[in-house]
Amino acid sequence: MYRSSPARKYGPIALLAAAQLVVVLVAPSTARPDADASAAALTGVTAEGLPADGLTAEGLPAEGGAVVDPATGLPVEGAAVDAGTATGTDAGAGTVDGGGTAGGPAAPTAPGGAAAPTGDTSHCRDGRQFDPALDYFAPPCAPGKPGAPVGDNGGATSFGVTADTITIVNYVPDYGAEVNAILRAQGLFYGAREAAALNTVFAQFINANYQLHGRKVKIETYQGTCRTVPPDLRCLIGEMNKIVTQFKPYAVHFNTTVCSACYAELARLKVVSFGGHGFSEEFRNALKPYNYDDKMSSSRMARVFAQWWCTQMTSKGGTGRTAVYAGGQNPAQDFRGRPRELGVVSTNDPDNKRVVKEVLYPALERGCGEKVTKEYFYEQNVSTAAQQSQAGTAIMNDSTNPATSVVCFCDPVAPQFSYNAATNNNYWPEALFATNQSMDSDATGQTYQGDLACPQRQRGCAFHGALGLGDSKAEVPQDQKPGVKVFKAAGGGTLPVTPNVAELFWDSYNMLASLIQVTGPELTPARMAASAPKLGSRGGGDTGFPRRAFEDGELSWTRDVRLLGWHKDKTSVFNGQRGAYVGYGGRRFGLGDFPTAPQPPVPTVDKRGA
Repeated sequence: MYRSSPARKYGPIALLAAAQLVVVLVAPSTARPDADASAAALTGVTAEGLPADGLTAEGLPAEGGAVVDPATGLPVEGAAVDAGTATGTDAGAGTVDGGGTAGGPAAPTAPGGAAAPTGDTSHCRDGRQFDPALDYFAPPCAPGKPGAPVGDNGGATSFGVTADTITIVNYVPDYGAEVNAILRAQGLFYGAREAAALNTVFAQFINANYQLHGRKVKIETYQGTCRTVPPDLRCLIGEMNKIVTQFKPYAVHFNTTVCSACYAELARLKVVSFGGHGFSEEFRNALKPYNYDDKMSSSRMARVFAQWWCTQMTSKGGTGRTAVYAGGQNPAQDFRGRPRELGVVSTNDPDNKRVVKEVLYPALERGCGEKVTKEYFYEQNVSTAAQQSQAGTAIMNDSTNPATSVVCFCDPVAPQFSYNAATNNNYWPEALFATNQSMDSDATGQTYQGDLACPQRQRGCAFHGALGLGDSKAEVPQDQKPGVKVFKAAGGGTLPVTPNVAELFWDSYNMLASLIQVTGPELTPARMAASAPKLGSRGGGDTGFPRRAFEDGELSWTRDVRLLGWHKDKTSVFNGQRGAYVGYGGRRFGLGDFPTAPQPPVPTVDKRGA
């Protein structure tokens, strides 16, 4: 069983902080390789790994790459990717041949009007494509024996698609020797060898269990050669072009938050991308139909947080609520009896900053008249993290009107430094979070009890009374994670990576394979985006699983959150270590689901037992 080592206090911090340095610089243009293009017809690559049609000196696409507005994080003039037309190799996202629409496409048909596979459903279990005991999010049952021939499926319906194969590339970033050593110590490392072993087994499972309309997925593993920490944007964008030229993929799997520009470049080349978390739905819509995520968008998370705050937390409107979750370590500044004043911390990435100012703040004001006067947008730079945390604490702990409650819309790294600075300045506000970037895993929460985030252990840790919202699944033992169970069911033998890495990969692959299945034989990115709602809604409420659905035109799959409190002495079911999240409210919550209450149903820190 994988267990934390003492190095856990620092390993993920160094990795994740370094991995968050890039700001979105590039948005897609409309150039695309045709479905039957040869390698020579694609964007060429120079000996230096750069597109032959040129990058500017700043590493931006020349002649057709649209620069993102630094004030908004969105493409200039709101330009979205050209989704093509309703005919040819890539039907438009708004219409589907056969009379369907983006809101509800017609049942897929094979070329010549032949029906999609029908008949055999013996492989299905409980209405799902395979046993949902392996993965609750197995797609809906599709008739036709998986892997069986289907006749004419349209052949090369899209770039990266033939009559027999759907090519996917897994891009493995190069973090460098120092970071890789940290990852190995933490059990979080995977290189091309480990990824390839995982990809081979997952591809076998997908091909044996999903209805791919006569095709098989082929997952190519590519070890990146560009510096990723800190990111060499010029090289990374060039490498996206290189893998498109070399492999001609339908989709690229790249698990990172570091390179938004990489996803934009893939969209410019009309290649699907998936695996990136923490983006807004507005950014994803700008790349539509080429970018997907299995987690919740940052814009939806902001709206959900605003509803929770207004129904259960705000002191506005005479509610009588006070900041009861604050620490009491500083008697001269005990917030527990004071009305709440909200402070907000987030990154200075243009997209994240825009979500806070244009989504979160209006939602708070509309919902309960809350106006945020304390805000801090940090640069994702570990070398200046300590200084930034001190500056942020000074803003939050204004002597005339301090924030009693500070919410972090953060990557998992920033809280390490902000909790450190708050503790060392004897500032103990309510520690709140709203995360779609894995702050809500037990392993991450445990690091906030380490020496960096908790420098005065005898006084208690800032995170001990934390509460907030997270979009992840509830923790389970390591061998019960779907990624692990699927790997074993496919005959994978010894897992080549940790359970968390296996789960990270599997959630992404299951999403893409389910989308391919539901699209039908004439697979194109536009048809896939239009068909996504046909996967339906699953989970949520009191099921114990996230609610996942592609609704309202969004290409972010998760729609709801858990209401969580951190219990410092509870043993985690995941890794057997001290410290775990506990869910409250008896269910998951989406927009409109939070009931009005005098306070959240989360006990104060003094009443949180093991």
